[in-house]
Amino acid sequence: MSGSGPSRSGENELSSNARHLRRRSTCCAECWTIVGDGPSTARLFVAVDLDQAARRVVTGAAVQIAERLGAVDGIRVSWVRPRNLHLTVRFLGEVGRETRGRLQTSLARRWALAPFELALAPAGVFPVFGAPRVVWVGVRDCGGAFERLTPELDARLAAAGATVSDDAMHFTPHVTIGRVRRAPNRGRDIREAAAAVSVEPERWRVTDVTLYESRPTDGPPTYVARAAGPLAAGTASA
Repeated sequence: MSGSGPSRSGENELSSNARHLRRRSTCCAECWTIVGDGPSTARLFVAVDLDQAARRVVTGAAVQIAERLGAVDGIRVSWVRPRNLHLTVRFLGEVGRETRGRLQTSLARRWALAPFELALAPAGVFPVFGAPRVVWVGVRDCGGAFERLTPELDARLAAAGATVSDDAMHFTPHVTIGRVRRAPNRGRDIREAAAAVSVEPERWRVTDVTLYESRPTDGPPTYVARAAGPLAAGTASA
C-alpha cells in the first residue's frame, strides 16, 4: 500500500513565515528583516511560494495519485504535507553561519524583476526513465520571467559564496508532492498514476523569493523563512 495520502487541509506555514519578515525600520524600503542567527550550520533552499488556490490544486492532484495507488501492494510513498508545498528554485544544502549571513543579506534585497505569473502543469516523476524517486506537479513559466529570475539568483548565490548543485543546470520547475520509498515493477504504477491525473492549470502571482531553512523533526521537516526579497514594483510580467 502507498503511504497515507496528503490531507486537503493545512495552514500555509511557508507563506506565513515569509509574511512575518517585517521590513527593517533602519533600512531602505527595499529590504526585509532577516530572522535570527540560528545554529552554526543550516540546511537551506531558495523557493517560491504557492498561493492558496494553487496549493489546493496541487494537494488535490496528490490525493488523486495516492488514491490510485491505494490498492497496489508494495508501494510506499511519503507524501508532502500541504503546508510544506513549494517550488524549490535552488537547493543549497548545509551552509555555515558566515555564508548564511551573506545569503540572508543578499536575498533580502529587492529583485530587478517585476512580479510575474506561473501556472501549474501536468504531474510526473523523476527520474524520467527508470525507477521513480520523486512525484511532482509541473510548473509552467507563463511569460519567461521565471527563466530571467534564475541568472540574478545564481549571481547572488555565487557572490555570497554558496555552492549550487550541478543539477541546477538542468532545472525543471516543479512542486514535489511525494518521495518514493518503495515501489515494485520499477515504479510503473506510480508513473502511470501520475500521468493519468488531470491537473488544473491554476495560475498564481509570484511577488517575492524566499530563503528557507529546513529543520529536521521526528516527522516531516519544518521550514522556516530566513529572508525574503520582494520583486520590483510595477506591472506583473506577462
